[in-house]
Amino acid sequence: MEVDLEEVGLGEAEPQGTGREARSGRHGLVVAWVVFGLAVVGAGIFLATRSELLDVDEVRLVGVSSDLGEKAVLEALAVPEGSPMAGVDLDAASRRVAALPRVAGVELERDWPGSVVVWVVERVPAVNASAPDGRLALLDADGMVIDHVSVPEPNLPIIRVDGVGRPGVRLPGLGPLLDAADAVTDDLAPWIVALVPTAAGVRAELVGGVEVNLGMGNNYRDEMRALATILHRVELPCIVGIDVSVHDIPVVRRDDLRCS
Repeated sequence: MEVDLEEVGLGEAEPQGTGREARSGRHGLVVAWVVFGLAVVGAGIFLATRSELLDVDEVRLVGVSSDLGEKAVLEALAVPEGSPMAGVDLDAASRRVAALPRVAGVELERDWPGSVVVWVVERVPAVNASAPDGRLALLDADGMVIDHVSVPEPNLPIIRVDGVGRPGVRLPGLGPLLDAADAVTDDLAPWIVALVPTAAGVRAELVGGVEVNLGMGNNYRDEMRALATILHRVELPCIVGIDVSVHDIPVVRRDDLRCS
């Protein structure tokens, strides 16, 4: 009996690899379209962030005084108008502004679509520093040189230092002097010419040449209160020296000849 091979499905068979190749081809096509789509989206984002619609239109400064000056901050910032918003390196710009001697802290933020906002905290002058060579500088409460000045700031105490250094440098070893300066009250300020470092702590030079040994105080508030009490009770022209290093037992040295 003859058997028709085509009828029983044993005729010409489809090559075994054809189905797998078709599926592989479809998969490759899908991957290609996905890659193409991602490339288009990425290119769109790249072009959008660098379009004129997303350029820096404004640099907004907050907390900048006339002493610091907007010009100095903008120059340090180095973010020109018209530059791409996405290309602004906020960290690098912050470091440049923070390097200014008068700047204590800075924070930058992008305010889309076209503004960069800069918040600045300035150093606050705490004392006038006077060097033997006659140079003067303003220091903050940490001993940082803020700026050189030609005349002392009238409402700030004067401290004697070996040298004022350059702006932006912190002068070392000024802890006791700065503490004593911070403890000077409004009623004492007119009496005190300068605060001077000594081996025993701090000495105050008063009007009339009277010297006051403040010693090595904790924060000098007790010593300043003791000094204020004495100055309100004695005639200063009769006084040679005052010692309030032990604030509970102050010592006053008089010269009666100076009173006559």
